[in-house]
Amino acid sequence: MNIADIDLDIFLDDVCSLDRRPRAPSTTRPWTGEQLRRFLEDQCGLKRALSSSRPKGRFVVHHDEAFPILNVLSQNGAVPLTLTHIDAHSDLGTGVGDLSWKDIGGRLLALTPKERAAAIPHHGMERISAANYLSYALACRWLRMLTYVHHAHSGDDLMPFFFRDFDPACGIMELRYVPRVHDVRSREELLALPHILEPPIPFQKVPVEAYRAAELFEYVILCQSPGYTPAEADTLIPIFQDYVDFGDVRAQGFPGSGSLPSGKGEAQ
Repeated sequence: MNIADIDLDIFLDDVCSLDRRPRAPSTTRPWTGEQLRRFLEDQCGLKRALSSSRPKGRFVVHHDEAFPILNVLSQNGAVPLTLTHIDAHSDLGTGVGDLSWKDIGGRLLALTPKERAAAIPHHGMERISAANYLSYALACRWLRMLTYVHHAHSGDDLMPFFFRDFDPACGIMELRYVPRVHDVRSREELLALPHILEPPIPFQKVPVEAYRAAELFEYVILCQSPGYTPAEADTLIPIFQDYVDFGDVRAQGFPGSGSLPSGKGEAQ
């Protein structure tokens, strides 16, 4: 299944690296509606069409709410997902104080793939969050391919531990179970420790201006990310309804529709 996982923060003229809630007036400018339509049509291959002809999708407020949706779509790994992550951040757990990579490498990967989703922590420095949910989806073996479409100012925000030989430029993600991961103090020690490799996952990192979808999307997740986008960016959200069938937008909490999404992940 081919999925676009889109964060509104990709459509800004700069990148916000820190959660800035509550929102305040910002000098960061969002794209124009015309710029967004050109991107959706010319680069993502989406078309304005009747609801029955559009890919289905879900709107979420915070990006970790995409995790249970991916679980449903993949049927906990039974249906491999090809994911294009269009975002100003990789969401692979590179934030300050984020120890999710150690939890994944030192504990979670010891479980069978079917057991992992239920064992993901929701408290502490290893907890699942909007900054690392994608690494947990990888750990659950839901993804067969990942493309990261990034902002020009995104910088280097890939987690080397999740790549073959700790090389983010190699084009292969290869998670590893390292029972003694909490004992290491250097990259060299980590490489030398006994480990068990997960199946390889092809990976691409593409600048947003150079991206062109190779195949039609079957499902679209759109995230508002209010901690990383100014209120002015919300004007772009309704445009997506011309290209994606979100179903009941009131129930999903589109700005101005009156309610917040449940975040429970019903894919619909």
